Amino acid sequence: MSESPVEALLQPTQLLVWPIWIRKGVSFTPNAFLEAPNKEETYNDSMYTEVVCKGASTLNSLEEVAQIALHRKSVDKLVVSNVPGLKEHVLVNLPNRWLKNTRITQFEIRDTYLSGNFLWAYSPFSDQSNTLLWISANRCSLYGALTYQDIGTVHTRGLEDLSRLEGIDFSFNHLKIVRSTAFRSPPSNLSTILLSRNSIEEIESSSFNYVRLKCLDVSHNLLTSVSRSMFASPAWYLENIDLSWNFLKALPDNFFTSMPALKIVNLSKNFLYSMPKEPWEAVFKKLTFLDLTGNFINCDCSLLWLLPILSPADANATSTPAPTPLPGQEIRGSCGQNSQMPGHYSIVHNLNTLKRKHLMC
Repeated sequence: MSESPVEALLQPTQLLVWPIWIRKGVSFTPNAFLEAPNKEETYNDSMYTEVVCKGASTLNSLEEVAQIALHRKSVDKLVVSNVPGLKEHVLVNLPNRWLKNTRITQFEIRDTYLSGNFLWAYSPFSDQSNTLLWISANRCSLYGALTYQDIGTVHTRGLEDLSRLEGIDFSFNHLKIVRSTAFRSPPSNLSTILLSRNSIEEIESSSFNYVRLKCLDVSHNLLTSVSRSMFASPAWYLENIDLSWNFLKALPDNFFTSMPALKIVNLSKNFLYSMPKEPWEAVFKKLTFLDLTGNFINCDCSLLWLLPILSPADANATSTPAPTPLPGQEIRGSCGQNSQMPGHYSIVHNLNTLKRKHLMC
């Protein structure tokens, strides 16, 4: 029995690596998906569509998949991995306007040797300005400095054209420094920046100097210092800062100033040795989550300011009522009380139950 022209067109070839369609946890082949859908699938607004395209043999095959299998489709999440470069180039840029007949909400590319200018070269996302909310590039060998468009760096140029973009994720790469120009022209809705698991050693002043930022994750990097000037002042919307798994020994006295919305701070697995009144007192009472586990904080006089907050019964007499922690506040961390006797180990005290007698002063 001979194949119909439509069936023949839909047969995979060596050039095409067909994507997997995932709807409500069920995978569909392109042939099945391109058949006329039933009414329930067509009009169910709660349906989530994820397309996974693995191991395209060439850039042309990736473009053909978009033109045929994704033609006039609305996709919640498009995942592309192991994209090869052209023969004469090692680094990959995405095809020119390859999604012009498709609308996507989230785009993720991984396990690919990406060019530093992949966001804007050949305008790969020029038709997604009204739909794209999230871009991820993980394990893509993005190396060096994150800048706007400096030669030989990873560029953020092109983000400003994606007016609805809310978040970017460049985790699991090899970025070493965030330049002050990196987000000089961010989309108005950009609120989340994830740069975890890179090799970042420096964040320049004004790197995140825009008001709409809500969440910054620079965990698992090589930072030895940070400054308040890397954020906007005031940072009206900043709610979440993750600096865990770095090499920080101290924070600037003004680090948490003018951050009225701040609720979550993660500084676990650093090398902090004390918690002085500045910068901690002002922010401690308003945080809903603080993680300081895995540091080397001493139970010394620098923690006296904490007693009226966590242990009011043991605080020195005061004429004003001691403040109380916020309802639902979660504080993780401890300090060490070094033994005065040779051969004895230091004693660890939970910050939540710290008392005056635990402090060595």
